[in-house]
Amino acid sequence: MFTHKSVESMSNTFYDELRRKVYTTPKSYLDGIYLYKQKLHIKWKELKDSIDWLSTGLKTLDMTNNMV
Repeated sequence: MFTHKSVESMSNTFYDELRRKVYTTPKSYLDGIYLYKQKLHIKWKELKDSIDWLSTGLKTLDMTNNMV
Protein backbone atom coordinates (compact mmCIF):
# COMPACT_ATOMS: atom_id res chain seq x y z
CA MET A 1 0.00 0.00 0.00
CA PHE A 2 2.86 2.38 0.85
CA THR A 3 4.49 1.79 -2.53
CA HIS A 4 1.26 2.45 -4.37
CA LYS A 5 0.68 5.73 -2.51
CA SER A 6 4.28 6.92 -2.94
CA VAL A 7 4.19 6.17 -6.70
CA GLU A 8 0.89 8.01 -6.97
CA SER A 9 2.31 10.98 -5.07
CA MET A 10 5.46 11.15 -7.19
CA SER A 11 3.39 10.82 -10.37
CA ASN A 12 1.35 13.84 -9.30
CA THR A 13 4.52 15.79 -8.50
CA PHE A 14 6.01 14.85 -11.87
CA TYR A 15 2.84 16.04 -13.60
CA ASP A 16 2.80 19.32 -11.65
CA GLU A 17 6.41 20.08 -12.55
CA LEU A 18 6.63 18.86 -16.16
CA ARG A 19 2.99 18.53 -17.22
CA ARG A 20 3.57 14.95 -18.32
CA LYS A 21 1.46 12.02 -17.20
CA VAL A 22 3.05 8.89 -15.81
CA TYR A 23 0.98 5.74 -15.89
CA THR A 24 1.52 2.94 -13.44
CA THR A 25 0.55 -0.43 -14.86
CA PRO A 26 0.51 -3.91 -13.35
CA LYS A 27 3.66 -4.63 -15.39
CA SER A 28 5.37 -1.70 -13.64
CA TYR A 29 4.70 -3.36 -10.29
CA LEU A 30 5.87 -6.73 -11.57
CA ASP A 31 9.06 -5.10 -12.83
CA GLY A 32 9.55 -3.50 -9.42
CA ILE A 33 9.12 -6.84 -7.68
CA TYR A 34 11.57 -8.47 -10.10
CA LEU A 35 14.12 -5.72 -9.46
CA TYR A 36 13.65 -6.11 -5.70
CA LYS A 37 14.22 -9.87 -5.96
CA GLN A 38 17.42 -9.30 -7.96
CA LYS A 39 18.77 -6.82 -5.40
CA LEU A 40 17.80 -9.11 -2.53
CA HIS A 41 19.65 -12.02 -4.17
CA ILE A 42 22.77 -9.86 -4.61
CA LYS A 43 22.68 -8.73 -0.97
CA TRP A 44 22.18 -12.31 0.27
CA LYS A 45 25.22 -13.39 -1.75
CA GLU A 46 27.29 -10.52 -0.31
CA LEU A 47 26.15 -11.46 3.21
CA LYS A 48 26.98 -15.14 2.65
CA ASP A 49 30.42 -14.21 1.31
CA SER A 50 31.06 -12.04 4.39
CA ILE A 51 29.98 -14.84 6.72
CA ASP A 52 32.26 -17.32 4.93
CA TRP A 53 35.18 -14.86 5.06
CA LEU A 54 34.71 -14.26 8.80
CA SER A 55 34.27 -17.97 9.52
CA THR A 56 37.52 -18.78 7.72
CA GLY A 57 39.31 -16.07 9.69
CA LEU A 58 37.96 -17.38 12.99
CA LYS A 59 38.97 -20.95 12.13
CA THR A 60 42.48 -19.75 11.26
CA LEU A 61 42.75 -17.84 14.53
CA ASP A 62 41.51 -20.88 16.48
CA MET A 63 44.03 -23.18 14.76
CA THR A 64 46.83 -20.69 15.44
CA ASN A 65 45.78 -20.43 19.08
CA ASN A 66 45.81 -24.20 19.45
CA MET A 67 49.32 -24.41 17.94
CA VAL A 68 50.69 -21.83 20.35
